[in-house]
Amino acid sequence: MKDAVKMLGHRLLSIGDELEQWGLDLADGSLEPLCYLEDRGEYFLVSAELPIVDKKDVHVFLTGDALEISARMKRTCTFRRMGSVESQYEFRSLRKALALPSGIDADKARARFKKGILEIKLPKKTHPRQLDVE
Repeated sequence: MKDAVKMLGHRLLSIGDELEQWGLDLADGSLEPLCYLEDRGEYFLVSAELPIVDKKDVHVFLTGDALEISARMKRTCTFRRMGSVESQYEFRSLRKALALPSGIDADKARARFKKGILEIKLPKKTHPRQLDVE
């Protein structure tokens, strides 16, 4: 009996590892949204898909080299896994942390949320240049 319980425990841990690989965080019940980072020349554009989320529940935190997006979903999303052991996981939020390229001007960053898509415009810092004196 102890071997069966031990084997079940190992299987549950491996299921948790599989879910984390797919962007599912069992510890805090969050999913990882699809995110894209594009270099648009004068700025970087981060786009994140945040379905079933209200604008008031979206939070964006920006530091010099990292961006964190979090949002509470309007309803719980449930995943069930059938098999020799039935598992059920509930997720209530979306969360993503991104490492950013250097040279972001955080003071000029802007975020917009429309129809489930969050867009964050991250202007690049301008480098000082010498001007010709006339």
